[in-house]
Parts: sequence; C-alpha cells; structure tokens
Amino acid sequence: MSKKNKIDKNQLISIIEDIILSEGISGLSIRKVAAKANISIGGVQYIFGNKEAMIKAVLEKNEDDYNHQIKNLSKDDSSKYSELKAHIDYISKYNTTQELDKISKVITILLQDKSVFEGLHDWHSSALKLIDTSTDKGRKLRLAFLFSEAMFTSMTLNYIKLSDKEQKEIFEDLKTFLL
Repeated sequence: MSKKNKIDKNQLISIIEDIILSEGISGLSIRKVAAKANISIGGVQYIFGNKEAMIKAVLEKNEDDYNHQIKNLSKDDSSKYSELKAHIDYISKYNTTQELDKISKVITILLQDKSVFEGLHDWHSSALKLIDTSTDKGRKLRLAFLFSEAMFTSMTLNYIKLSDKEQKEIFEDLKTFLL
C-alpha cells in the first residue's frame, strides 16, 4: 500500500500567490495550481473548492500576516490609536522596496475583485472614523494615516520611485512631524 501525500494548504496558497503575481487573476486555475503542486485537480478542489476560494485564501493569508505584524508593532502601546500607529509603522518599517513591490502587486491584482475593493474601502472608512479630529493629536494622526496610504499607493502604482533610504527618511519625517 502506498502512503498518501498530505496536501500542504500553505504551500498551495504560496503557489496560488505566485500564479497571481506572474499571470494575474485570469491566469489562475485549479488545473494550473494542481500542476505546479504536482497533485491532482481533485486535491486542489478538496482544499479550496473553486477559484474564488483560492483568491480568498490568498487574501486571508496576507491579512493574517498583516494582523500579526500589527499586533507585534502595537504590543507596547495601549493607546486608543495603537493599531493605526502600528499600521503607519508597518508601512514605513516592513516594506522595503522589494517587499513593497510584492505586496502592492498582490493588492493591485486582487483589487480587480469587487469584494476585495469593498473590503479595503470599508477598512479605510472605519479607520478614519476611529480618529477624533476635534483634537490636534487626532488631526495629526489623520494626516499621518492618509499620507502613509498615499505614499503606499503612489509607490504601488509607480507614480514615484524611492530607494529604501529615501522611503525611510520620508517616513521618519512623518513620524517626527505628525506622530
């Protein structure tokens, strides 16, 4: 009797992400994932069911990674705005040009999916609603948040190209003047 191979869901998610990065959502298929993972089509279908579930799995993986980083960055801050500050810190510290390139490509490609776009829209709206703009601190935080998002988007869409050093200097200025 032969031993059954165990299908590693995380490995499949990495393969799915690689396909999305190289070929876009239209290039993603259960057949392609199965071939790259050297498993049966049925194995991929068993884990994910369909293409939409594969996309959702990539989103969840990236969201889990993000949430883990935010938790680590905000662990020493018990303030009302700890998660927003951690988000700004995450963008500034953990996104080297190479890492930013990968994250931004994944987000840009996945934004083609209406539910992904709506989810990000809702997240940004909720984050802004948390900020008390009746205080100087709140207004500065709102500016810092919007600026960090604008920087991320500008770099994602290649409106501006910055070296890791330039990116670090700009975010240090943001923290110095606004946080």
